[in-house]
Formats: sequence, structure tokens, C-alpha cells
Amino acid sequence: MADLKPLIRVRKHDIEQKQKTLAELYRQAEELKKQRDAIEIQLAIEQEKTKDMDAEMLKFFGPYAALAKSQIEAVDDNRDKLEQLIVMAQEDMRKAFAELKKVEIIAERRDAEEQSELDKKDADELDEIAIDGFRRSED
Repeated sequence: MADLKPLIRVRKHDIEQKQKTLAELYRQAEELKKQRDAIEIQLAIEQEKTKDMDAEMLKFFGPYAALAKSQIEAVDDNRDKLEQLIVMAQEDMRKAFAELKKVEIIAERRDAEEQSELDKKDADELDEIAIDGFRRSED
């Protein structure tokens, strides 16, 4: 039977790479969340400042608020796309992990089977030695 240890190492490496990819996607999602929060905070600050402004300055706030809201929508769209990628990456990692577990279980069963065969062979040899010893003592 073929040795499965190299295959297990390859599968583990594959999972590690998928974990790194998933971690990077999570990092990007966190960065987008920070961007959105920063835009919202800045909008709230500017909105608070409008209370002290005269009518002349207020006309500039409308376009600024619209721009900020469009930026928030763009960030939300990017986050939605990133969430889809995260879900796909998680599913891919689950599948890779399941495949690794299958190979590990097969390897464990093979090892147990080989050990069982060795134990049986050792027991048969000891039985043969004992039978030979008994025969000699009978003679």
C-alpha cells in the first residue's frame, strides 16, 4: 500500500494556504469596516458643525453629505462582495479539511491493519516456538 504521509503533508499545506487567504479576506473586511466607520464619523462631525454655520455655508453641506453617502454605499458594496468571497473561501477550506480528515482516517486504519498483521505474525511465530519447545520436551 502506498504511504499516505506525503499526501497528508500536502493537504495540510493546502489548508494552511487557505487559512492565510481567509485571514487576508477577513483583514480586508475589517479595513472596509474601518473605512465606513471613518466616513460616518466624519459625516457626523461635519453635520454637527452645520449647526453653527450660516445659510451661505450650508449649501456646501448637501453635496458633501451626498458624496459621503455614496462613498458609504460603495464601501458596503465592496463589503458585500468580500463577504461572498469569504463564504466561498470558508466552504473551500471546509472541503479541504474534510479531505484531509478522510486521508488521515485511511492512514490510521492502514497503520492499525499493518500493526494487527505484525502482531498476528509475531503471535504465530511465538506459537510455533512454543509448539516446537513442547515437542522437544515430549521426546
